[in-house]
Amino acid sequence: MTHSGTTLLAVNNLKTYFSTDDGVVKSVDGVTFHINKGETLAVVGESGSGKSVTSLSVMRLIPMPPGKIVDGEILFIGKDGVQKNLVNVSEAEMRKIRGN
Repeated sequence: MTHSGTTLLAVNNLKTYFSTDDGVVKSVDGVTFHINKGETLAVVGESGSGKSVTSLSVMRLIPMPPGKIVDGEILFIGKDGVQKNLVNVSEAEMRKIRGN
């Protein structure tokens, strides 16, 4: 999925699953959205619908294990103007992106 040059964050088909004693829980299963420069995104839904897990997945703060991003991409354009897929960057790079 491509967006205009003003897209700062694009989440495409994000899937975050958790392994439990009872099997796999598909907490986030195919979420897609994008945020352009100057926009605000509100995520609403019922309790247990995956809002927090989506946010934690984007920030790469899901405890692994038991959680895991199993598919999708999180494309972020940083201050340097370079697009990175946050699913594939190192933990050290994520700390730089998240900041303190």
